[in-house]
Amino acid sequence: MRDLKDTPVPRRSWLAGGGVAALSLTQISQLAATERARRLDNNLQCVDLSDLQGPLPLDVVSTKRILTQTEAWEHSSYKNPQWPAGGHQSLGYPTVVRNDHGKNRDGKYYLFYAHHDPMSGIGCAVADSIKGPYIKLAELPGSARKQSMVLTVPNYRPDGPNPDDPSHYSSPCVVWSEEEQLWFMFFHYFNHFHGAWTASADAPGEGWQMTALATCPDLASHRWTIWKNPDIGKVSVWEIVPVLTTSDKEWMKSASSYHAIQRLPDGRWLAFQRGTPTGRPGPTVGFATSSDGRTWKQFPENPVIAAGKPWTRKTNEYRPAFIGYLGSRDGGQHEYLVAWSEHSQPHVIYSTTRDFKSFQRDPRGYASWGGTDGLISVWREGQRLYLFAGHSLHEMALP
Repeated sequence: MRDLKDTPVPRRSWLAGGGVAALSLTQISQLAATERARRLDNNLQCVDLSDLQGPLPLDVVSTKRILTQTEAWEHSSYKNPQWPAGGHQSLGYPTVVRNDHGKNRDGKYYLFYAHHDPMSGIGCAVADSIKGPYIKLAELPGSARKQSMVLTVPNYRPDGPNPDDPSHYSSPCVVWSEEEQLWFMFFHYFNHFHGAWTASADAPGEGWQMTALATCPDLASHRWTIWKNPDIGKVSVWEIVPVLTTSDKEWMKSASSYHAIQRLPDGRWLAFQRGTPTGRPGPTVGFATSSDGRTWKQFPENPVIAAGKPWTRKTNEYRPAFIGYLGSRDGGQHEYLVAWSEHSQPHVIYSTTRDFKSFQRDPRGYASWGGTDGLISVWREGQRLYLFAGHSLHEMALP
């Protein structure tokens, strides 16, 4: 990780580009090489856009589907006695990392995915290049696996889950922790013990769905360990420790799920959160920070992306998309691009911020490539952005 506090970058606006006309081709090449060497690690899930000479494009050069339902667990079992046929289809929720940290690095790209219905677990597919093709674990040459899940919900039965059971794991977000030398996977789970959670004086909110943490020192092993504690087993199913819980505040009282987690250039962990309220329209969006990725502090201003804010439009549904780093500004303040989705149909809007509490909305309007229900995992290689959204991969050419 690098600290960019004192690294100046050119000022930019949404509409005005920059120029390098005074530089020779050799100088441009040298600057480009320097920038590549100094960019943020993509595995921190905060994409480096600090060298852009114009606004982030609203369009993409290509879109292709990368995930389809090929395994039984990828189909919803809820109220679906015909499983694995039929059922609601929601496969996607991708997050991408490259196995160039930790043990047994192979340089391959690992795509983690899920659906948001019972009995989803967390699946994995692997590719040699960022553009794919992504091959599910069970389909890799020589694989003895019957399915591609790296985390399987305990109630899952391969011969047919209970159609009345809402159990699931979903919305994976994978980030490298340099301090612990571990891969962190944040995901949400359905808490069957939400009644006991709600009744407990020590448990905030209603606790229906909350965000858990699993860790792995070696991506290639596909062995993930969920953080558990028997002391919490009376209010959290399967003794899972919820690292991002529900809240006594209405905006996240029902569920704390579908969050996007990233590391910022100053070392902070940032949770870009989707909060689900009880008995009112939503969801809305807020933020929390952490020094270790395990213990989090909520912003008192939450939710900061919600109806009625100067930087939102007339809808009652907002969801996190992705965050990019735009560089250091006057006084050493970092500036970020924050993208969220406005629903009922997902439309992605870009904005800029320095504090994640107030935002300048992109006056050009929505991105043309559309949004998705969950987070958007963004990977940069050269002058291309690869946006993993739902079951699709969008490729964007940077200015």
